[in-house]
Amino acid sequence: MGLQRAKGATEGTIFVFPDGIEFQKYGVGWDDSANGYDLAFFDDMSRDVSARHCVDSKRVFIAGFSWGGDFAIALACQRGDSIRAIAANSTDDEFKDNARFMTYQGLPCTAREHPAIRFGHAVGGDPQYPAPDFATTSQLLRYLNACSTHAKPVKSSSGVMSCVLYDACAAEYVECAFDTRIGHTLPPNWAEDTWEYFSRF
Repeated sequence: MGLQRAKGATEGTIFVFPDGIEFQKYGVGWDDSANGYDLAFFDDMSRDVSARHCVDSKRVFIAGFSWGGDFAIALACQRGDSIRAIAANSTDDEFKDNARFMTYQGLPCTAREHPAIRFGHAVGGDPQYPAPDFATTSQLLRYLNACSTHAKPVKSSSGVMSCVLYDACAAEYVECAFDTRIGHTLPPNWAEDTWEYFSRF
């Protein structure tokens, strides 16, 4: 997704790009269920990388797009104690009722703490995820980080995107919405914006 090419990103950073495997009938992807095999894979991968490299365990970051974003949110819920921040883009995760965030498949979360989150998506919905999917995901992320319903605008790097920062969160939650015409893809400056977000931690 170009994150490793963002300015300053390669200085003292270890990038890990895991590959998903065939998941049921849906093609290559992630088992992001609460007891899924990919949570165990994440644990094994983390141990392996830490054994091979000098890793600051307080600075582990996760970025994901679409299904990868679903997995990032699952990690925030189930492994949040070991992750500092995540960036999830164009993801709705999985709800039994997509209008009710408490029907999220991962609840109750096992992590005692949840990471800071930057959630980006098209306004309303996109060709893959119709409304109210993104709105429900936003409610879930606010719930995980114990945020209030009040938010204030924060600077965006692109004229096609607006961002807000929610108040009173246990861990920071930023939500950015971009022009629906961009569709189910990464918005302009995604890599740079994500790296800037991670760098703050």
